[in-house]
Amino acid sequence: MSNSGRNNQRLDNFANIPIELKQFLQQDTYSLLIKGYAGTGKTTLALTILREQDVNTNCLYISTRISPEKLFQYYWWLENFFNKPKKTDLTEVSETESDSPVFVDARLDEPGPLFERITNELMDIKAPTIIIDSWDAVGFLMDKEALMNNLRVLQTWRERSGARIIFVTESPEDKTLDFLADGVVELSQKYYDDKKVREIFFSKLRGVRINHHSYIFSLNNAIFRSYDRYDAKQFLFYENFTPLNKTTNKHGLTRNSHIPTGYHELDDLLGGGFPMNGIVSIELDTHINTKVAMTFLGKIVSNFIANKNPVLFQPFKGVSAAYISQHFGLSSSSQSGLVKVLLPVNKSKKASHYLSSHGEDENKKQIEIYQNTISALKRKYPKKLLLNVLGADIAEGFQKNESRKGLEYFISFIKSHSAISIFVIRSSQSNLRNYLSEISDVHLRILEINGTLFLQSQIPRSHLYAIVPETNSQYSGIDFHPIV
Repeated sequence: MSNSGRNNQRLDNFANIPIELKQFLQQDTYSLLIKGYAGTGKTTLALTILREQDVNTNCLYISTRISPEKLFQYYWWLENFFNKPKKTDLTEVSETESDSPVFVDARLDEPGPLFERITNELMDIKAPTIIIDSWDAVGFLMDKEALMNNLRVLQTWRERSGARIIFVTESPEDKTLDFLADGVVELSQKYYDDKKVREIFFSKLRGVRINHHSYIFSLNNAIFRSYDRYDAKQFLFYENFTPLNKTTNKHGLTRNSHIPTGYHELDDLLGGGFPMNGIVSIELDTHINTKVAMTFLGKIVSNFIANKNPVLFQPFKGVSAAYISQHFGLSSSSQSGLVKVLLPVNKSKKASHYLSSHGEDENKKQIEIYQNTISALKRKYPKKLLLNVLGADIAEGFQKNESRKGLEYFISFIKSHSAISIFVIRSSQSNLRNYLSEISDVHLRILEINGTLFLQSQIPRSHLYAIVPETNSQYSGIDFHPIV
């Protein structure tokens, strides 16, 4: 997206600071230490805090590493937020503009004059916000005793003036400021399996109860954005049967014969959407509720129904026929006739039934019913596209009998009769997962890292996307944010 396009969007759409840090920042006065090695996102967090707290006046930003002009170049949204053109001399402010934001180029300043300027700011202005980025350039040039004395002076004047001071340092191992600061947060980059993510960790936030000490975050669009912990209750229902993309034809296909997923990030990755007559496997990691996959499927199901194309659901583990109808509001929808939900062959609820030997025969019968239903739908809607959504349960019978050819025939059948066939599987179903990964045109994985949900495409390969729930009065949906 271009800078001009991004500037037209509300900044509220981008920033999200963890709740514990938000509570800390609501205090009248505080000192916050942001620690982390180079490139971890410290400057982005400091600037995002200004934006999050709506501090675009009465603040002082002291940069000891890069010029203010470069800051405005790297962070496209600063120009609008501070209402200052990036090409002007940002450090020149007249006395009549004392409440304006000041960006100071302190790369060549000595520590003494710099401390004096900060102290004068604290004495002259009521409740200012001061950011020192970074503190290392100041601390390294002073002996420890002089440094501590100056820090105590700053802290004293900070409390008296009701100010807020944010220190940024690239030396996480240095504990000099830790005991003086009211809050200490550390940014880092870590690996979970083979996935590299950014993480914010709270060492202390005075006056705030820390329920979660760490969060995953991203720096997409030059904004710090953290992501909340996974809560299955946020994935409840979906009823939004409207066409998703005006560029599609009457069947819901794009010009290059792809079927839109409803998610711009995913469509861009896949070249327009799911490929026609393709096999898509959605793999869920352990402990992830199946309802997450159902909510993900909401937009593509909506697109099919809105374009009057039929949808066939085969209930799978954790998703019953009743839940499918409730989830998509089919009982009240005028389009409900387009959606066919197969009922299981056995409706018995007795536990003893599952100890009998009828399972194999029932599986065969279920597969026959599924194939017959697909054939019937194709006869009823000969010029329409069919969406198939099924779980791994229906194919497990082939695995138990080691009938690879039977499974290959079944998948070939549904592939040739459907516009798109989507399998929802578990990571624990290793045999079927491995087979589907061999034949799938698209293989998506929904996983959990440090309590947060992510999506990653395995085929084709992609980086991580955070899964962000979006709930309103009509439907519960999700959005994808690239992790940068």
